Amino acid sequence: MSRIRIVGGKITKHTVGTHNMYAEESIVFRSDKAISEKGEEKGVTYGKPKKAPPVVKSLLKCVVEFRPSKDWKGEFGFDWNRKSDSQMPVDEKYSDVVGKYGTLYATNPKAIFTQSNSLYIKHLLEYEMFIVDGYSRYYVPNMTLMKNEKAILDAAIEISEQPDSMCYEYDENIFQITILEKLSNKKGKHYNDKVIEIKCLKEFSSVQKIELIATKDKINKKVGQINILPNNIVKDVNVVFIPVRHNSKTGAVKGYELQILNNAFKQSYIKGSIIQLSKYIEVGDWWFDLFFTTKDKKGNTILDTSNVRSIHRALDDKFFEDKKNDIYKDYYRLYMLPDGTLNGVAEDIGGNAKVVVVYQGRNDSTAPHELMHAMGLYHTFDNDGKFTYKLHKTDNIMDYTHQAGKSRFSTNKWQWKILNSKI
Repeated sequence: MSRIRIVGGKITKHTVGTHNMYAEESIVFRSDKAISEKGEEKGVTYGKPKKAPPVVKSLLKCVVEFRPSKDWKGEFGFDWNRKSDSQMPVDEKYSDVVGKYGTLYATNPKAIFTQSNSLYIKHLLEYEMFIVDGYSRYYVPNMTLMKNEKAILDAAIEISEQPDSMCYEYDENIFQITILEKLSNKKGKHYNDKVIEIKCLKEFSSVQKIELIATKDKINKKVGQINILPNNIVKDVNVVFIPVRHNSKTGAVKGYELQILNNAFKQSYIKGSIIQLSKYIEVGDWWFDLFFTTKDKKGNTILDTSNVRSIHRALDDKFFEDKKNDIYKDYYRLYMLPDGTLNGVAEDIGGNAKVVVVYQGRNDSTAPHELMHAMGLYHTFDNDGKFTYKLHKTDNIMDYTHQAGKSRFSTNKWQWKILNSKI
């Protein structure tokens, strides 16, 4: 049974070809004005009703959700409505971790997080949606993939009625898809590792869809989809890593931070030109030490930030004493200092912020995290961001998941838009 009720308004139907209506009981027309019927060739006829055509039986339930492989470290952008159905080390249900914090900041042990259904529903608007028979709403993952780059994806599969076959539909001029493993098509729930490899062959200016079509009894149904955002406009960003020497110790690039940063840039269709300077700047006169050092628990003098004058500005002043460095005026400048009390700190969030300070005790993702601050991103657990997620519950580069012993490297579509306004 179906029911449509419209109060007010106007309905106009235009059919190219024959328009058939069938009902198991009566068809009733009522109008406060007039009912006009006209057939230009054969007029209006009444008689014995014809039988309706048979209802096409559709797949009762068959759905395939694409997920990044557990080996994914952010080499391409992939943002999906997380449901704890992947093999990622951190994959919390967004329905559980989208909400707001109270008056205490999230990192305060007494901070209280409140999940919000209304904010979660707003979060779902980040994804295209369609209906899969017997499955309800399917929220399509958002993906970014640059020309000549590859992505390998897993598949979470649920089948109640076995299809005869499944195939991918996509623009073969833009993508090359290699089937690494045939999708399971038996009844039940399955998780297939590394089912497809997608290679982007060229740039494109409109959203591209990779659809999975299931067939049963010659009837086709869409049961899976990925949306790849246009990659024809890539933003150029210049970054310079500057070593700083203090008390005979010099800061340096650490671990895989350059790779993590490059991956984070690619997720937002940003081409990062990253320079590592070998020549350090040295700081440590009495004035500098007065404001920008402190003592650790063992009594050793270590670097620290100051409320008296920005350490960012002090380092910039020192760096630009050498006029040869003027070529870096428009760069994001990342100063690498020896051990301090912090992992790192950005000059500001967005705006004209260009300077970031990191200390040698940092983790591999600190430099990318702080640079993303300078480029306009808040912490994912900050109420000032577009969305707020519970602390430690994502692998987003703007979370503090490293404190829980997990990697952080991903970003979401709404963050891509902030970092690259052309998305």
